Amino acid sequence: MRHLIAKGYLTKPLVVDAPAARYQFDDLPQQYSEAQLDQFLAACPRVTQAICKQLVKLAEQRKGVMVFAASVNHAKEIAHYLPEGQTAVITAATGNAERDSLIEQFKHQQLKFLVNVSVLTTGFDAPHVDLIAILRRTASVSLYQQIAGRGLRLFKDKTDCLIVDYAGNNYDLYQPEIGQVKPDPNSTLVQVSCPQCQFANMFWGITDKDGDVIEHYGRRCQGLVADPDEPAKQTQCTYRYKYKQCSQCNAENDIAARQCQSCGFQLIDPDKQLKDALQLKDRKVLRCSGISASCDGNKIKLVYHDEDGAELSESFNFDYTKAKQQFNALFSRRVSEQAALINDAKEAEALITKLVAPNFVIAKKQKHYWVIEHRIFDYQGNYRKANQQY
Repeated sequence: MRHLIAKGYLTKPLVVDAPAARYQFDDLPQQYSEAQLDQFLAACPRVTQAICKQLVKLAEQRKGVMVFAASVNHAKEIAHYLPEGQTAVITAATGNAERDSLIEQFKHQQLKFLVNVSVLTTGFDAPHVDLIAILRRTASVSLYQQIAGRGLRLFKDKTDCLIVDYAGNNYDLYQPEIGQVKPDPNSTLVQVSCPQCQFANMFWGITDKDGDVIEHYGRRCQGLVADPDEPAKQTQCTYRYKYKQCSQCNAENDIAARQCQSCGFQLIDPDKQLKDALQLKDRKVLRCSGISASCDGNKIKLVYHDEDGAELSESFNFDYTKAKQQFNALFSRRVSEQAALINDAKEAEALITKLVAPNFVIAKKQKHYWVIEHRIFDYQGNYRKANQQY
């Protein structure tokens, strides 16, 4: 995020932690019901009033204010203390027509304060917003980032966005928590946009000398989106950068999964697959460090290379539908972009450096040739991958 701000792609955030008053959400249990939350907030009327009084003062030099409330009753209480005629409340119960009307009024700066409850954290764009007030506990850094991100869009004469946390969430907006230890001494924090929900994830990754991401270790998008079954709730985005595909139903599963989350089918253990292949004389296991490609008409030849110069190759003729489908089933994913179908050999050759390569390739000896039998992608296990230290 620092890089995007420095390059002028995002507005500079000014993060303030409860300058006047704050809620002591730490007094609540880790898991609580909405009734418990409302009971807690009802005991803090003076805190809410003090917060709103300061918000009105801070908003004097601001264009648009978004307030993130903890519950519907809390949102109504907040709106009661904000200027009448300049304030609107949007919740999951707000009708579509009314919601659209209020959002349009806010975007045209006919309303200054927009109070919401878990409905405008994603998929909402009002670039004039330059004050974000967080009056709710956020359970993850992803949600905190999404809330803050509502105020980081560029807008004419907008120099910064004030982000005021009245709930003591204590997240670092610039360097969020990474859910795994540093996987490689050369890895650094990289920002990877989700092609499905546009959330800016922070993962460990490898960059080139220009700072472009050439590899990252993220498995799944950390963004939160509306639950398709219960729109008032939020759930983790379903997009996976790395996955294990079920051979029975084609569902995408976490790379460490042993059973398909959709159909329950037992997934193949890649360690067992490699161990079995290494014990057979007519099998060859290549630890893939890269792919090269060459075209002959509409036929592409892929060559898999290991660290020591050994090679295995296979070809796909895009004139045949089955071969085209097989290639796309294997290689439609990109390192840092959205998966997309490839239509011909020339296109595949041009994109070869952007395709996700397998970590291991297993081939079977047939007379004088090696025929590729398996390609293992997104490997996590006991065997060393190419260019990985022991």
